Amino acid sequence: MTTIADTRNLTTLCDLVRWAMSEMERNEVSLGHGTADYWEEATFLVLRTLKLPFERLESFWQAHVTPSEAEKVLENISYRVKERVPSPYLVNEAWLSDYCFYCDERVLIPRSFIAELLREGLSPWVEDPEEVTSVLDMCTGSGCLAILAGEAFPNASLTGADISTDALEVAAVNRERFGLQDELELVQSDLFSNLEGRRFDLIISNPPYVTSDAMHELPEEYRHEPALALGAGEDGMDIMRRMMPALAEHLNPEGIAVIEIGDGREAFEAIYPDLPVTWLTTSGGDDLVFVVKAEDLKGRF
Repeated sequence: MTTIADTRNLTTLCDLVRWAMSEMERNEVSLGHGTADYWEEATFLVLRTLKLPFERLESFWQAHVTPSEAEKVLENISYRVKERVPSPYLVNEAWLSDYCFYCDERVLIPRSFIAELLREGLSPWVEDPEEVTSVLDMCTGSGCLAILAGEAFPNASLTGADISTDALEVAAVNRERFGLQDELELVQSDLFSNLEGRRFDLIISNPPYVTSDAMHELPEEYRHEPALALGAGEDGMDIMRRMMPALAEHLNPEGIAVIEIGDGREAFEAIYPDLPVTWLTTSGGDDLVFVVKAEDLKGRF
């Protein structure tokens, strides 16, 4: 059992990171919210608790912390290890594609393979990013993908839609953080229910797609996230069954939709075996995100 004496001599940044790593490994915490190993997890939690920049780690490595700073860091390490609270919730920030987003337990922690595709402007599916004039981020959550889409497509009006009013409150925080109050519209909507008659050049979405069985097996860390943003029924396709038939009527004639469904490709293709979608290459694999053209959706639903 950890005692006060165990932590009394943790006085430097190095001490705290080392302690965090040991505690995380000793307690076998689960990763998956933006870090690849215990080194990354520990340095992220300690540095951002103290509001120190990652790129200055070497400069501060042997810096002494005040007793109150050490107390706050140790408190966050305890929450991370004992309560399994994900680090982004403890420091209220998550990094995606080099952008820092505010987050708390009202939203899914920002993460999506679509982010890396947006960094490339969705090439070659979008020939000229400046010609994209309207983007919808369906199931926007924290608003992270909508904001990244704004970076990729500078002439586009942006809309983020989500069924959760709590999530939209967080998205509004990020909208203000990035100065997009005039460019990013936030709409409370159960999929397209409050977007009737509207069409977009591009629809992106990272919807819920976790199967019922997988929901029961999720590590404790994921249970701090809203179940509404994760679970999608027995085969993980409940949202897709509702979204796909409505896509065509909300895309402009030359529009495309880019949708992430995790490991749901087999289930998706069982429902739509003849739908001409293209699976995109991401750092996570070649079967996690697909693109579909508006012209290929016509007359199929």
